[in-house]
Amino acid sequence: MTQEPVGDSAVGPPEPWRSEQPQEPPSRAEQSLLSLRRRALLVGALRIGLTLVALWWFSRVVRRVNWSAVWDAVTGLAPVQVLALLCVVALRQCLNAGPLAVFVPSLGLRRAVSNDLSANLVATVAPPPGDVVLRIAMLRSWGIPSAEAIAGISLNTLTYYVARFGAPVLGLGLAAVAGQAEPAYVWTAVSSGAVSLVVVAGLVIASRGERPAARAAGWVGHQLRRVTPRVDPAAWSTRATEFVRQAGDVLRRGWGRAMACQVGLVLSEALLLVLSLRFAGVPALVAPTVTIVVALLVSYPLTALPFGGVGVLDAAVIAILGLEQGPFETKAVAGLVVFRVCWMLVPLALGTVTVTRWRRAHVAEAAAVRSATRGE
Repeated sequence: MTQEPVGDSAVGPPEPWRSEQPQEPPSRAEQSLLSLRRRALLVGALRIGLTLVALWWFSRVVRRVNWSAVWDAVTGLAPVQVLALLCVVALRQCLNAGPLAVFVPSLGLRRAVSNDLSANLVATVAPPPGDVVLRIAMLRSWGIPSAEAIAGISLNTLTYYVARFGAPVLGLGLAAVAGQAEPAYVWTAVSSGAVSLVVVAGLVIASRGERPAARAAGWVGHQLRRVTPRVDPAAWSTRATEFVRQAGDVLRRGWGRAMACQVGLVLSEALLLVLSLRFAGVPALVAPTVTIVVALLVSYPLTALPFGGVGVLDAAVIAILGLEQGPFETKAVAGLVVFRVCWMLVPLALGTVTVTRWRRAHVAEAAAVRSATRGE
């Protein structure tokens, strides 16, 4: 019985190859990974903290609300008012699906709306990337190549980010024209607009061809490599080249129409909020139309939070309108309930219908989607 390994490791001098193994590169990589994890945890904690604070504030409003009066206001909508709200919802869904129809010309608006409603449902009830898997499967089942589908879906998402984070800039401009600009609006517009500008810059580079996109992606990869060695700049350049090869031409031809749809989408949601508050009994003297639109535009990046920022966005809108206390608080909450039903629940119901119809018509593709999303 020999004990050489124990003796060598316990009392013997350290061997050169053992002492030199854990040197600078591995330790730096570990430090980079720890730094990334800490940043991710910090960002996640900030998002959760912001959500909890806003929900706590909103719960204080909720406790003061006469919910029987809210129910009466919601159920007391006239049939004409319900019809008007549903018409705006239909317009919103068409505008929301418009960029996908632009970037995938062979898709058509009707199928683009079905694809968008279905993906919205899956994104609400299942973890990512279930919605993307469903989107691609639906487009492939309609005879659209995977490369064209992925490019169209990616461009649709990127242009929405431009609109989502650019909305406060539009809100600041509208507030300035109406003489309602506040310092908080400026800060929100600058910080959120910077995100939108970065996405726009990426789309502009992509529209100029493969070589500029490859160089830009390689430069970004080199910068990120200073943070984490896992980033491969050459791979980033290759992926950018492949993406531009598929999406560059359609992006150049459809950029203007797609952004018009995205801006129209945001404005249609502002119209939906205005009608919801008006039908719930909030008069223009208490909350002018311009102020309502500005409140939604400035708060629009909060839709990036889970479930469209429900509670958080509502709290921000009520605070900007100054309706968190007073005789119109209950009516404002009722209006926001109507807005959320139209903005979230109606599309979810429509998405259930579209997903069910598609699954019945494409059984094999639906089974593949279920296997992919469940990790089978």
